[in-house]
Amino acid sequence: MSSRSLRHRIAIVFVGLLVLVMGLVLALVHHSSERIVERETRRELAVGAKVFQRLLEQNQRQLETAAAVLSADFAFREAIATQDQPTVRSVIRNHGQRIHAQVMMVAGTDGRLIATTQRASAAGDPFPFPDLIAAAEASGRSAGLRQMRNGQLSGQLYQVVLVPIQAPTRIAWVAMGFHVDDRWAADMAGITGLGVQIVRTGTPGVLASSGAPVGTRDASVAVPLDGGLQAVLRLPVAQVRAPFEQLQGRLLGVIVAAIAVFAAGSVMLAGRIVRPLHQLSAAARRIAQGDYAQPLPPAPRDEIGQLAGSFEQMRTEIACREERIARLAYVDALTDLPNRTRFLEAFGRLSPGAGGAVLVVNVDRFALINNALGHVVGDRLLRAVAGQLQPLVPAGGMLARLWGDQFAFLLEGAGPEAARGFADTVLAALRDPVTLDGQRLDIEASVGIALYPDDGLDAATLLRRAELALAAAKRRHAGIAFAQEAGGESAHEQLSLIGDMRRALAAGEFTLAYQPKLALGSGRIVAVEALLRWQHPERGSIAPARFIPFAEQTGFIREITPWVLESAVRQAAVWHAAGLDIAVSANLSTLDLLDPHLGRRVRGLLERHAVPARRLCLEITESALMDDPALAQAHLDELAGLGIKLSIDDYGVGQASLAYLKSLPVDELKLDRSFITAITESPRNAAIVESTIMLSHALGLTVVAEGVETPAELRWLREHGCDIAQGYGIGRPMTAAQLQDWLAGFARHTVV
Repeated sequence: MSSRSLRHRIAIVFVGLLVLVMGLVLALVHHSSERIVERETRRELAVGAKVFQRLLEQNQRQLETAAAVLSADFAFREAIATQDQPTVRSVIRNHGQRIHAQVMMVAGTDGRLIATTQRASAAGDPFPFPDLIAAAEASGRSAGLRQMRNGQLSGQLYQVVLVPIQAPTRIAWVAMGFHVDDRWAADMAGITGLGVQIVRTGTPGVLASSGAPVGTRDASVAVPLDGGLQAVLRLPVAQVRAPFEQLQGRLLGVIVAAIAVFAAGSVMLAGRIVRPLHQLSAAARRIAQGDYAQPLPPAPRDEIGQLAGSFEQMRTEIACREERIARLAYVDALTDLPNRTRFLEAFGRLSPGAGGAVLVVNVDRFALINNALGHVVGDRLLRAVAGQLQPLVPAGGMLARLWGDQFAFLLEGAGPEAARGFADTVLAALRDPVTLDGQRLDIEASVGIALYPDDGLDAATLLRRAELALAAAKRRHAGIAFAQEAGGESAHEQLSLIGDMRRALAAGEFTLAYQPKLALGSGRIVAVEALLRWQHPERGSIAPARFIPFAEQTGFIREITPWVLESAVRQAAVWHAAGLDIAVSANLSTLDLLDPHLGRRVRGLLERHAVPARRLCLEITESALMDDPALAQAHLDELAGLGIKLSIDDYGVGQASLAYLKSLPVDELKLDRSFITAITESPRNAAIVESTIMLSHALGLTVVAEGVETPAELRWLREHGCDIAQGYGIGRPMTAAQLQDWLAGFARHTVV
């Protein structure tokens, strides 16, 4: 049954392919024929239109020549001059008969007929083609297709030429013309090979026609004529298509006969192919089920026999091939350990309830060893490391080589303590030196740990988190780090945060908070620091430490700082107008300090808001000064020249020294909060702050202490000569409106 079905399918496929090919050929022939018919139709129409125009021109020249000969005849001119109408009528009648002209007229210069061959007209009647006289007066002669406008023949169409009669001045006009009627159209059609109709443009009705009206299946072309007329030339498409349809009919007969012969041959060939294949199909099913022991039956020595030989070869080699494929797919060729693919599949055994851990192990300084001793030694070292790690794999666990010098352990059911203990065992095992070719190599490793399901629910996420922890362990030289200890936002979250900053600036999500600065000598609030805040619509309040570094890395800080300066100076102008003697401090980043337009921008802000320069203080970090000291010096000199106060922020955590700062035009030095915290309890901090205050005063600098939080710290700073204090112990950052209320209350109390 199946053999007959296959035989039928083979025959159907062969015949179907032939039918498809023949159908394509027939379609191509038909398509080509249609294109040829279309092209030939256009060509015949174009040729017929040219012939038609040439015939019109030939008729016009014939009329013009005859009229010119007549107008030059002396006796004719004398008869016109003497008003000998019988002679004039005789001459034009005889002359018209010679050229078969149906219209012969002589008109005076007054537009009245002198003589005519038309019985419907008489001498003294108006000339029926007055527009031709007007055209002839302008150009000397005129010609065209015109309808008779008066008399019994009004409406009949003629091809007319009008020539002046000179003696020597113009004494009359002679008009000659052919009657444009159905007979004229038939004559034109006989010469051009196209049907001819003369119609008036935009008006229904045919003035002259060679036959039936234009059919819907006829091709036509319109030839514009003068006098608002056009000739419609038509060509029956069936007339052009007839030879091609005859050819296609014969081709179709040949195709049908070929298909019948081919179908018979296909059925016979399919039968010869299917019979031996039936015997091979049973053997193929056995091989597909994994039975490679039974040999294949003998087959004829033809292509079917070759197929049987291929099956026999497959039977003997497929087992070895499957084994090699499995090894290549799941085993690392260098270390014989499971590879990353096998590791990811094994992860599927874990269940969230049981938990587990993924440990990524990386050999420290492997790249140095590989580059110094060569890749051959590096490969041997990796095999040795694999040999040291292999015995450590616990029951139910797995060790895999991910890539390069990076290995991974999968520990089923392991919690944080078990994972750390196992990581310590791994590091201890890798501390044993490896000897290769008599050379001792001391190696160490770092381990990153990700816990399942706490750090991720899939293997890819856990490996990525473990690799982040590994990077943290290397960076801290800690040996071991957990994913939860790696900290920081993911790269995706960072990119999202960076992308939100530009939108936040346009949407007004950035605001300024102002933290008061207390003069310890007078007990007055003399300044405030403008601090940037971001209220994200989805993430809530975002700390500056999370987005300012990214803004500096991407250069977006150059767009944020102008907004901060504009807002701070505008607020300083409001306070100045209200009579509050408060300076406003704002921070500048490294990119801001290196901006060549910084000085011009700040000067413009002060002038636009009418704020005295002493009311603005710009704070610069030590690192910003050290990136390009010469350029920083030049820009600070420019700002100082405007009268703006300059302050060194976070002093003590950077690279600058007081010896370097003495050459800068700065007014203020801010001690970092790390030195102020617990200053009353740390003799070291107290000594550093006290010596810095003394040296700063010697250089003429005002000292500001950041991060003051307790009354004891405030008292210590006042007693040791610190000028200004800032911190939560004095006042938290607040809005401008809150600050004004806070200042009113602060003035009524004494600072402790």
